[in-house]
Amino acid sequence: MLYLLKLCRYLDERIESLYRQGRLPGAIYSGRGQEGTHVGVAFALQAEDSLFPTHRDLSAQLTKGLDLKRVLAQYWGRIDGYTRGRDGNSHIGDWQGNKTWTVMSHLPIAYPVAAGAALAYKRRGEPHVAMAICGDGATSNGRWHEALNVSAIHRLPVVWVVNNNLYAYSTPNPLEFHVPTIAERADSYGMPGVRVDGGDVLEVYRAAADAVERARAGEGPTLIESVSLRWRGHAGHDPAKYVPKELLDEYVAQHDPVKNFEAWMLAEGLVSSDDVQELHARIEKEFEEAHEYALASPFPEPGDVTKGLWVEDGYWSSEPGRAGGTEAS
Repeated sequence: MLYLLKLCRYLDERIESLYRQGRLPGAIYSGRGQEGTHVGVAFALQAEDSLFPTHRDLSAQLTKGLDLKRVLAQYWGRIDGYTRGRDGNSHIGDWQGNKTWTVMSHLPIAYPVAAGAALAYKRRGEPHVAMAICGDGATSNGRWHEALNVSAIHRLPVVWVVNNNLYAYSTPNPLEFHVPTIAERADSYGMPGVRVDGGDVLEVYRAAADAVERARAGEGPTLIESVSLRWRGHAGHDPAKYVPKELLDEYVAQHDPVKNFEAWMLAEGLVSSDDVQELHARIEKEFEEAHEYALASPFPEPGDVTKGLWVEDGYWSSEPGRAGGTEAS
């Protein structure tokens, strides 16, 4: 868990640095400060359970098993990325390998799809659980309420996670909903709701583990609201000046999930300072190797642009063409 937290923080920092240097194409959507939510909820899932994330939940996808090398190849639009260069950066998924659904932009569009997966598991008698993540802003969308309602009616094996950033882009919680918390909305659908501190990965994990096992036992859905203010704006272009400096400073100082968990591990004697330094060196090495792998991966072949639109043509189950070349060539 400490490895994942530190890996996701380092990846977020390096991606932003490369983006601001003009060395990374496309857009970036930071989840810095929210790693406790992402790692905590995904850590509770088993291999055959499914995850339905948003564009900001890469940390959860890495926890579910995505390969760092392929993730970076995705960011650079290369053939070894998860969509074979047909999309960039945040639209990542690996359904066949790690049961992680490819990100869709229209939030919370993953919620209805997760309900569908959970319904399929129930009808087939399979002991799997679906988990969907969205932000606080998406809870004002009708699809969010419809998904919760149908999951409660049919007691579906699904866990609903709301990553409450306190701001939906620039809109603060009091202008998003007229109830004190998102978690208490669960009462109106007849399901449990729990609110946790996203700065405490163990608190998040315990709530998620309870919800996952409850779903697996046939007891229906749970709503988890994890409060975790993001340290960066909506996307790389957004300076987030609408967030009061005092609030941000408080969360950076007191609710840093990476720093807090590392400090707890050290205090409990579970790791040493040398262990932490070795772990950081390992992560730096893994990132550099993945970055080199991504840049060495070819671009898609232009002639393949009409392939893979229909499952019948076999494109996604075949080896892709690798004659697209790289920037170096």
